[in-house]
Amino acid sequence: MVDYDEACRAVQDENADPSLLALIAYENPEFGPNVASHPRAYPGLLAWLARFGDEKTKKIIMERIMTESIPLSPSAFKQEEGPLYTPEQVMEVKDAMIQHDIAQNFPELRKYLAQNPNCYPELLEWFEGLDDPEVQEALQKRKGEASPTL
Repeated sequence: MVDYDEACRAVQDENADPSLLALIAYENPEFGPNVASHPRAYPGLLAWLARFGDEKTKKIIMERIMTESIPLSPSAFKQEEGPLYTPEQVMEVKDAMIQHDIAQNFPELRKYLAQNPNCYPELLEWFEGLDDPEVQEALQKRKGEASPTL
């Protein structure tokens, strides 16, 4: 087991062993944000943290994905066989990381994601630039529902 002091030193060491970072994340979940922001956190570790970490950890990973070229495979988020996401789940998901994963890797589900009231603003802007009639129809429907009636 990694003790607290050793974990503190490791997450501050730019040359920390990636396997030690993984062990820290597993044994000390409160260090999730520190491990997620560490430059030696490898894609598989980030995928694991995105799946099991707290909201702060997921937010850090999302920011890293947006600003760095970190290859995260959608299969890293898969828990069981069968469809990864159902349309119903997509229309309700609140986690921005998962929304991003769906938009990037599952184009057939974008029309459902565009209807999600929890969809983050930057993703909606990205949807507006797509040449996908089903997504555009979902956005129009969304705008119609958001318009106040007098």
